[in-house]
Amino acid sequence: MSGPAHRLRAAILVAALLVSAAGGRALADDPAAGGSDGGTLPSGVVFAVHPDPVQTVAAVSLWYRAPAAGFEARPAPGIARLAAATVAASAPITGTPLTQLIERWGGRVSVSAYPDSVAITALVPPDRAADTVRAMTGDYFAPVATAAGLRLAQRDVGEDAIYRGLGPDGIEDALGAALFDSGPMHDGTVGTVEGIAALTLDRVRAFAARAFRPANAILVLTGNVDRAALSGVASRPGTAAGEPEGAAAQIPRAPGTPLQREGLIAGTGLGWAGPPITAEAEATAMDFVADLLFAPRTGRVPRALGTRKATATGKFVTYRNPGVFLVTITGADAAAARPIVEQAIAETTKPMSRPAFEAARAAFVYRLLSDMATPAELAETYGWYTVEGDAAYAPADGGLHGRYMTLAAALTPAAVAETAAKYLGPAPAVVVVTKRPQQQRGTRT
Repeated sequence: MSGPAHRLRAAILVAALLVSAAGGRALADDPAAGGSDGGTLPSGVVFAVHPDPVQTVAAVSLWYRAPAAGFEARPAPGIARLAAATVAASAPITGTPLTQLIERWGGRVSVSAYPDSVAITALVPPDRAADTVRAMTGDYFAPVATAAGLRLAQRDVGEDAIYRGLGPDGIEDALGAALFDSGPMHDGTVGTVEGIAALTLDRVRAFAARAFRPANAILVLTGNVDRAALSGVASRPGTAAGEPEGAAAQIPRAPGTPLQREGLIAGTGLGWAGPPITAEAEATAMDFVADLLFAPRTGRVPRALGTRKATATGKFVTYRNPGVFLVTITGADAAAARPIVEQAIAETTKPMSRPAFEAARAAFVYRLLSDMATPAELAETYGWYTVEGDAAYAPADGGLHGRYMTLAAALTPAAVAETAAKYLGPAPAVVVVTKRPQQQRGTRT
């Protein structure tokens, strides 16, 4: 599916944190009155509250629209994660870093960054939800970044960059440059240990000051929460100025020779520009195609690859414009696997038989629902679709009767094949990643 929990898993900071958010209509009544609702607070903060009293935890998430490589002309891949983690690890005016405070309350914090957004999430005991809202919004609406916090964040973000570089994420990052000449996806999300270590405190502070503002914030509460927790949202003079960050333009790259890159693992990436989030029916069809092809064990591609020493992953990622269909192929047999993967993709342009289609769609909906079972997953889903500009399209919204599930139920073999032919029929952008040579260590004599 299109939300980050289901296809991007972009940057889960190993140090500690989890994310999300959502929005809605302007609020006319008291935001602490109770019930499930969304709106905009006087400070400019967009919020959504989706309570589930049977849960044992509360999820509090802040999302910000901001490019992962920063706002400056000189890209700095990883700076969004680094800035968010630095603020969480720095001692604010209250004197206790957010990560330490949440840990004292029995919770944990996590940071995730995507090409055009960054999110901070805390999972806490329900009786600490309002305290967490107060602490998190206080810290991020007037962000403090210290040298000590930066050192901790650089260590953790650097370790995460290595971890992610050893999997498909690193190839997907390189694939962004094959798809686009400029824009957030071109610049990458992961970064390198060396690049992250080189980022200065001044540059991190400048990013935080621009990105972490109430008017640019989306706050989501899920799990065992209620709207009373919104009374803890910080309001500080001078912090609500400005407008939300606008959508950064993605400039497509003209088709041509595959890009060559070096990374921590070798592999091939294939990418296609897809429908924007506003093309909801087509985006839903592309989600279905990705699941049909790449679902673990049962997808067409894993079954076609059989026992070959190759791994192929694929996902459709819903962005404002355009969405993208990303495929990575790794392993000793990756070269032999590529034509098999491309053949499976080409076959989606032909309508399936009705019985096979119905079985595949039922499996798709089942996996979709199973990926939205926890407060953290729900917060991530609501946050993603809100920050991308279409909160009502979130698969979790309205359950089986919501907009997304209604569109999924309306899919037909012919419509899916037509959408696949439209977006996956053209030749893909290609990136070939070779393994970066390891630095030789000195030997003892």
